[in-house]
Parts: sequence; C-alpha cells; structure tokens
Amino acid sequence: MMQTIEATLDEIGQLHFAEPVKINGTQRVLVTLLNAPASAPPKSITARGAMKGMLSSVDEFIANKALEIALEEKQ
Repeated sequence: MMQTIEATLDEIGQLHFAEPVKINGTQRVLVTLLNAPASAPPKSITARGAMKGMLSSVDEFIANKALEIALEEKQ
C-alpha cells in the first residue's frame, strides 16, 4: 500500500516525520523536495482540516484521486 507521509529533511540528510510512522523492515521510498520552507509540524491533524487550503477545487481533488488509484493499480 502506498502512503504519503509529511516529513522534513535537515541539512545532514536526516528525515524527521511529522507524525509517528510504523515501518516493518526496509521500505522503498520516493522523496519530493518542495520549494517551500519547512514549518513546525502541527500538534495534531484532523481529517477535516488536513487538506484545508491544499486543493483549489473538487475537480482537482478528483483528478488527484484518479492518479493515486492508477498508481496503486500498477503495483
């Protein structure tokens, strides 16, 4: 199962996850560097507020969900 997990990458290459992550064994990962300054991770994320301001429209959400499903089907 593919997951997206927010993290920050420090100057020496260490990842710091925004939330606790349980990892079983070695995992293959992809890292995308964002052109935005890292901010302190929120204390808690609710399902209602986690995506607030990140998507501009319902159409964009549907398009992103379709892409996610397509990627999962390739596995």
